[in-house]
Amino acid sequence: MSGPARTDASVRWHQHLGFAAGCAGLGVIIHLVGRALPVGLATIGLGIGLVGASFLLAWAVDAGEAVFSGGIVLAAIALIAILPEFIIEVRFAFLLEDELVTANMTGATRLLLTGALALPLMVAFLASRRKERAAPFHLAANRRLELGILLITSVFAIQITILGHLTVADGIILIALYGIYARRVQTGSHEESAAFGVPAGLLSLPGQYRRAAIAALGLLASGVVVMVAHPFVDALLDTGAALGFDPYFLIQSVVPLATEAPEFVIVAVLVANQRPALGVAVFLASAVSQWTLGMGALPLAYFAGGGGPSMPIAGPGQLELALTVALTLFAVAALAYLRPQRIDAALCVGILVIHFIYPVAFVRVVASFVLFVFAIDLFIDRRRAIGPLFKAVFSRPSRR
Repeated sequence: MSGPARTDASVRWHQHLGFAAGCAGLGVIIHLVGRALPVGLATIGLGIGLVGASFLLAWAVDAGEAVFSGGIVLAAIALIAILPEFIIEVRFAFLLEDELVTANMTGATRLLLTGALALPLMVAFLASRRKERAAPFHLAANRRLELGILLITSVFAIQITILGHLTVADGIILIALYGIYARRVQTGSHEESAAFGVPAGLLSLPGQYRRAAIAALGLLASGVVVMVAHPFVDALLDTGAALGFDPYFLIQSVVPLATEAPEFVIVAVLVANQRPALGVAVFLASAVSQWTLGMGALPLAYFAGGGGPSMPIAGPGQLELALTVALTLFAVAALAYLRPQRIDAALCVGILVIHFIYPVAFVRVVASFVLFVFAIDLFIDRRRAIGPLFKAVFSRPSRR
């Protein structure tokens, strides 16, 4: 029985890899002949290419974390993991388009954190489909590391939001926080691997080919992302302008759906296999990368583009950042006891659905206020859980 099952699994992961590679290749072809195509068709083709390349990157990162070691290699893997979003965000900062620079970062972060908080609802829905009672689940104790980093970065971002600018010094601090996080992950305790599907297939390759195959996949996928990300955003903005959509709303809403699709597919499979806690871990780790590496790189790119040491964040960007800070604080408070609750999930999803349906400033102000109030209330109620979050970030890791 194990022989045919193993063969079927091998065929499936090869098929998935080939399909994603085909999508990525379509994006490259559309980029090369895009000028001859209608802008709407080019947008769809480039979007498919970006999604395909994002899946390839996610799989390479998943497998790479299991076979590579060393600080520099882990830093490279971290950068590759957020490469699609990173390129788009840094591009706006480098070109001094500060009115759009926070759009993708805030949209992606809110999507990831909403996904993390919403998992109890997904678990309950799947249990009802099976006519079972939804069992509560708990996060591993080492998830306090991600929650601690998110708490620190969101509190730090309050002064950025109030002052209305993001400085080079702020960027260095945020990137340094990622360095702390990466080091703690490397030296901390390990939990059950979430590798399955294509990453598991890559890890099953013979030892002499495994590292080369994973590295080649990551490099090729990175090349595709570099090639199609900018044209996709340009085509999306052109399509949106023709249809009368706000550019900030498009970048914030559409691009994260493409770049974060792999995480949502991975989490969906984990939840379907009754491993929702690992799904929350995937979302939290990606949110940490967005808040630290993603946001930290923005003022550096802005400075490199000739914009000076302080990047302004004003108007809509300031309000969107405030809402993202509020959601992050609420997510940390809701998960501080490592026991995700359906009531917190319903509140978060409800607020964000309303603000998505009514994308006006007043609704965002109200949503930010409500999330801030509930976050403060939860932190007061769960104040004993705050200390362990900071301890997870700053205490000396135990050597085993």
